[in-house]
Amino acid sequence: MRALIVKEFRELARDRRTLAMLIVLPVLLLVIFGYAANFSIDRISVIVVGPEATSLARELEHDKGAADDLTIVRVAPSEGKADATRLLRDQDADAVIVANKVEATSASDGANSANSDSATSGTTSGTTSAPLSQPPLSERVHVYIDGSGLFTAQAAKEVFVRLAAQDAQDRIGAMQTSVRHALEGVQHTGAAMKTFGEELAKFRVALQRALATGAPMPTPPAMPEALLQGPSSVPNLPDINVTALQSDGLVTVLFNPDLKTSWVMVPGLIGLVRERENGTLEQLAVMPLRPSAIIMGKITPYFLLAVLDMAVVTALGVTLFGVPFVGSLWLFGLAAVVFLFVVLGIGVLISSVSQNTGQAIQMAILFVVPQVLLSGLIFLLSSMPIGVRWIGYILPLTWFREIAQGVMLRGAGLNSLWLPLVILAAMAVVAFGASTARMRYSLTHGGAR
Repeated sequence: MRALIVKEFRELARDRRTLAMLIVLPVLLLVIFGYAANFSIDRISVIVVGPEATSLARELEHDKGAADDLTIVRVAPSEGKADATRLLRDQDADAVIVANKVEATSASDGANSANSDSATSGTTSGTTSAPLSQPPLSERVHVYIDGSGLFTAQAAKEVFVRLAAQDAQDRIGAMQTSVRHALEGVQHTGAAMKTFGEELAKFRVALQRALATGAPMPTPPAMPEALLQGPSSVPNLPDINVTALQSDGLVTVLFNPDLKTSWVMVPGLIGLVRERENGTLEQLAVMPLRPSAIIMGKITPYFLLAVLDMAVVTALGVTLFGVPFVGSLWLFGLAAVVFLFVVLGIGVLISSVSQNTGQAIQMAILFVVPQVLLSGLIFLLSSMPIGVRWIGYILPLTWFREIAQGVMLRGAGLNSLWLPLVILAAMAVVAFGASTARMRYSLTHGGAR
């Protein structure tokens, strides 16, 4: 038994690549899960458009709750509701706020004038009347959110509903203050009237006595200041539109209205399935080394099978999960072909550096696992540390996922998706160049080193 254990340790020590992967893979998974498993959204990028865009942007920047959650990337008063879909399709921001011009109601004016009256009658209104000086936030803005980014869309929806609710709460507080000040004014006027009535009664008695005795006429009492200003009344307060605070009335989610998880996951999973299906990574990785002239002959059947499988998986995703396909089919097909070339090129590279089947499978796993966690398929890249985020940027699934979601959900065109397509094409060239060079070296020197 002891000899067998020593023998296995010696063989493992000689197989340095397997030993390194056995040590590195658990550490790598721990680091990836620790840094990438983050569903929190720190900031939401927004574009403010509409005739009141400038004033609304200034208002949001001075609002602490909004400033902590929103990053205003652009203010465009010349653009409006019709431009929201285009801006989100081009991924210029996570959300577009349309700031409409709404005239203040007469009720709001009445409430503010009542606050001014109560302030001059001896009470201090402070700044609580400010929320009533303009229409509610829920009536002045409408928000359009990119639903193709599931977690960002959910976070953005919560932020804007919370801001509208806070605005309504501030308005209710201002209304309560207005009513309290008006009631205090009424009570103050009533007390003054009571005192003035008592003084008038005394003056009447004194006047009757003077007329009867011939004494000097008494001086009439002075009119109280509160009565000279006129009686205070309860202000005509504006109504609060509770239905406007509901998310459906305030927020419109584009490209994924119901925020279905399957709509966001399926386009990325189409690429992921292609890396795990038979005929791609694992089978290609354990392919026996052949002369370089046969490489393309070996790859071609797997490539055709991968294209067929990609089409089947896409059709099933659209049919079974109801994922919309609103974009260009040829652009999606072009991106899929380029992506498959990248995957096959990496498969050839793995086969050329692997000394046995176990190494090939472990290296394939080492390649696939980061694709799942760091491509943005599950966890947002923007929520990851910058170092881990750059690892995600060098993974092909990151860019194919962006193209697939852009084409299928947003209907984005080549003018919006040219960059990820160019990056995928560059990856394909690098992968095939490196794999071809490595395989030729291995064949020349009698196997992988």
